[in-house]
Amino acid sequence: MFPVEISIIDEDALAERMTTMRQWLDHQRFEPLTFRYSFAASAIRFRVDFANEAEAVAFASAFDGKIVAH
Repeated sequence: MFPVEISIIDEDALAERMTTMRQWLDHQRFEPLTFRYSFAASAIRFRVDFANEAEAVAFASAFDGKIVAH
């Protein structure tokens, strides 16, 4: 599994960013294993898990994310 973490600081942009991520995934025909979020003091954190490393790297690059240790 290859988890990607993305932070969204602007809560007002949350719905738009989620839509953009879903459209991007659909366009690429990528199917993440899981898609979770949590609230932190300074941001909303998304964790998207991929079975394929290349997909994780592409997603992280497209959304200023980082691949994290599982």
